[in-house]
Amino acid sequence: MLDAYFDGPHSWARLRCGSTSLFIDAFAEALQSAGYGRSTGRQFLREVARLGVWLEARRIPLTSVDEAVVERFGAQRGPCKCRGKHRYTCIHPCFGARAFLRFLRERAMVGARPSPRVPELLEQFDDWMRKHRGVKDSSLRTYSHVLVPFIESMGEPAGYTAGRVRRFLTDHAAGLSVKYAQVGATAVRMFLRYLASKGLCSADISEAIFPVAQWALASLPAYLTPDDVERLVQAPDASTPVGRRDRAILLLLARLGLRADEVRGLRLGDIDWVAGTILVSGKSRRETRLPLPQEVGDALLEYLTRGRPDVKDQDVFIRADAPLTALKGSSSITATVRRMAIRAGVRLPRGRVAHALRHSLATAMIRTGVALPAIGAVLRHRSQETTAIYAKVDVSALRKIARPWPLSEVAPC
Repeated sequence: MLDAYFDGPHSWARLRCGSTSLFIDAFAEALQSAGYGRSTGRQFLREVARLGVWLEARRIPLTSVDEAVVERFGAQRGPCKCRGKHRYTCIHPCFGARAFLRFLRERAMVGARPSPRVPELLEQFDDWMRKHRGVKDSSLRTYSHVLVPFIESMGEPAGYTAGRVRRFLTDHAAGLSVKYAQVGATAVRMFLRYLASKGLCSADISEAIFPVAQWALASLPAYLTPDDVERLVQAPDASTPVGRRDRAILLLLARLGLRADEVRGLRLGDIDWVAGTILVSGKSRRETRLPLPQEVGDALLEYLTRGRPDVKDQDVFIRADAPLTALKGSSSITATVRRMAIRAGVRLPRGRVAHALRHSLATAMIRTGVALPAIGAVLRHRSQETTAIYAKVDVSALRKIARPWPLSEVAPC
């Protein structure tokens, strides 16, 4: 498959040297399948050939290649010495070597990358939460930020006491926002309940964790005006594949109120074109089938037929640049919203950027007279209290029940 990037047997022979020569053709095929262009593929293959020669000169077997070896290779190669028009397009040698290392690991030709040490108790807790509570891996990763230091500092569960648990949470919450302090308390409480169910600690300890104080419905949802939402949705350049993808993403956020992680996790099989519905996997892996508006369906169809790369991956939204894989993490959706907001000249609220479009949809619905239960059904809220916060943005309705300030009865200061 070297002929996809290089012309002539002389070039092929130069690449088939060193300890990487046995895999250079398969690597070239993998690069082509992943959508790497000719320029990037040529640079990757040249660097992998140099890596093979470098490994042989130092008598390092290919099976021993890992991140440390790749970094040594990149450091000894030194900075780019390109001049002229290629000076700013040359790729660091570590990029090609890292891609080759991933290629070898996918085919079990070298050892797997060592994963960070995770306490055995935490692994068991994660499995239990996935099986019995339907918690997603993204939530478990967030919990681990507090549970790893909790397990390491608290020792054996049999020695847990209410006082020690409270002291840990107090120290952990110092300097954190209320939201992150609440997440930490929830993680520890769930972990203690798991331990109690296994008979590893007293069941009363979890009840000793007090909730983090925060007034109910004290905040206002961050939202955009309808005009700003329309400017944001129209910002992508629909004449390009990336623009078609970004427009479909923005419409799913703005018209259906999906969360960023729900958009990123959409699969091709979730769209029922005949029935005009879309299957959404929300929090706790609860699946809900929603109607697919015409505008959203048209944008998705435009992207799938004229913008999405032809790959075997079943995820709806695919990276525009190689490797052509699914978008990684909800942060990629957030980055899309930020990028389009800059283009449209829309000022986004601080915090959860993509979530602001969900709030904007609910705010627009309540201001047009839609009842709170209907809004909760669209947003798939489990509790009406979650939906009640949007009543605070219905200024017209609030004016009808607001009592006049008794200025005449108040003495001047």
